[in-house]
Amino acid sequence: MSAVIVTGTDTEIGKTVFAAALTGALGAQYWKPVQAGTDDEGHGDAETVATLSGRPVLPSAYRLKTPCSPHRAAEIDGVEIDR
Repeated sequence: MSAVIVTGTDTEIGKTVFAAALTGALGAQYWKPVQAGTDDEGHGDAETVATLSGRPVLPSAYRLKTPCSPHRAAEIDGVEIDR
């Protein structure tokens, strides 16, 4: 099994759209271990990737409301991320 990691250092730079295109092109599954910054319905990047790629997504281990870095969002949301 192979893995590809898409990463970036800022918001709104296209990571989700790129991940969706890559997921679709490779016929792969998408997984975002920690989703920080969900909307009012609890949706995040995984739902966008599923819609754009037409491929299945795996559920995130952690879904945090606060839109910031995962460690800070967990602190604000009162969630302990178990490494």
